[in-house]
Amino acid sequence: MKDEIEELERLLLAWEEGELDQAGINRFREILRTSERAREYYLQMQMLEVALKLEGEAGLGEMFQSDKPSVSLSEQNSFFPLKQGFTWKSLASLAAILLLGLLLGRLFYLETSEGDPELERLSTLENYPQQASQAGSLEATSQGVALITRLVEVEWADGQHPHEVGDALLPGILALDSGLVQIEFFCGATVILDGPAELELQTFELARLASGRLRAQVPPAARGFTIDVEEMKIVDLGTEFGLAVSQEGTDVQVFEGEVELHPASASKKILNAGEAMVRNAQGELSPSTASSDTFIDIATLEQRDQQQQEARFQSWQRWSQAFRRDPRLIAYYAFDEARQWERKLTSSVEPLDHNLDGAIVGADHTPGRWEAKGALEFKQPGDRVRVQIPGEYASLTFLCWAKIDSLDRWYNSLFLTDSYEQGEPHWQILDTGQLFFSVRASEKADKGPAHRPILSPPFWDRSLSGKWIHLATTYDVKSQYVTHYLNGEQLHRERLPDPQLVPITRFGAATLGNWSSPMRPDAHFAIRNLNGSIDEFAILSEAIAADEIQEIYFTGKP
Repeated sequence: MKDEIEELERLLLAWEEGELDQAGINRFREILRTSERAREYYLQMQMLEVALKLEGEAGLGEMFQSDKPSVSLSEQNSFFPLKQGFTWKSLASLAAILLLGLLLGRLFYLETSEGDPELERLSTLENYPQQASQAGSLEATSQGVALITRLVEVEWADGQHPHEVGDALLPGILALDSGLVQIEFFCGATVILDGPAELELQTFELARLASGRLRAQVPPAARGFTIDVEEMKIVDLGTEFGLAVSQEGTDVQVFEGEVELHPASASKKILNAGEAMVRNAQGELSPSTASSDTFIDIATLEQRDQQQQEARFQSWQRWSQAFRRDPRLIAYYAFDEARQWERKLTSSVEPLDHNLDGAIVGADHTPGRWEAKGALEFKQPGDRVRVQIPGEYASLTFLCWAKIDSLDRWYNSLFLTDSYEQGEPHWQILDTGQLFFSVRASEKADKGPAHRPILSPPFWDRSLSGKWIHLATTYDVKSQYVTHYLNGEQLHRERLPDPQLVPITRFGAATLGNWSSPMRPDAHFAIRNLNGSIDEFAILSEAIAADEIQEIYFTGKP
């Protein structure tokens, strides 16, 4: 029995190193089929993560399949017939192995087995592991007490983590040197913070203003929203008010409704619309008159935000017009066509080559990073853009602006070649939130590893849902490195071993936002559509530098 475990370890090591041949695969199956202890040991090894990293390097997805073209779940236990002495613990182990086998099987077949009978079975079972996991897991949770919904010309204070629109804010200090931030508390109150300012968020209905200015809009549903200042509390009763805190004191102005003031050394006071109260540095209170124009309101902030967005859009347009003439471009789609009925994605490379135009299938036109810019939304399993890219290349760079709503597929396509022949790349996102890039290194008939997937650490979680993000990956033949980027920052860099380095790359027929076409008579196909939108995509014939990728991100940032 010890010899079997040692042999299993050697086979697993060979798998990791990409050296497991067909004889080794067969022996691997035989050990797991005949040894309960080996099955339990294999489960403890937690091979799922390894399989994700080494997708396609060996056909281990077959380990629990019979020689028949298709086997149902109910038939799988035929490999382990129940007999006297087979315990419930053994049965539990068997069930876990079968589920893990399904997970492992998709890693090889969905990537490399076009036309294989097993693809049909796996495509119908694709959502099974997720459904099983969700059924036995706790309800998904999130964190935060408020959301950032607008940022206008913001300069963050030293030491302050920079935030983006859509970020959920945890309790803590928000400090800015200049600019305007719109914060929507989960109780329903909206606050415009005017820098320089420092605001400490404490709960979903309580904050403390240490310095600076804010304007709060509090509808009836958010009554009781409270702002603390030094030795005074302002409780809103369904109104709109302004608050300024400086070394000279505190100024409270009510524009609509009424608020309660709770000074530490005096009785409660009520302020009505048009009234104001000033508390000086000595703690003395004196009445004043409200002046709404001294505090930025939501309408004015909206106008300034629109001006900022228009300026950024025009800056991107100027950059895009110059980028179209970059001689390194293999393909470029700016998604700037205004015709909503158009079912063609026009190539943006100049001089124009309409042979690079893409065919839109199913995907809907939708606003992009800016209201005036176009994008395509991919939602249904059939949504895609078909392209044909000729030529042979060496190093590559992939660039994409995408808005991901969720990662509800095992593989979520950015760009996939149809047949995945030698030299063809695949670029996608796993359901684990990892960016995935590979170039097929060997012919399908060859023995040995088909490719070396390069995975980034998980970068996507629910907090990024619905946000525009910039993704980039470079494939450098000279240095043998693949590098992933998110929003201009390096995510991961990994060197390819010599056997997996492909000096000549190519594309041919390929798909944006999905994978391939249904070629089989029954019209089944793997479901890899992106659940989200794309509004800019480019491929270059060079592994561009990190500082250029960062510049591209900042130029296109909405």
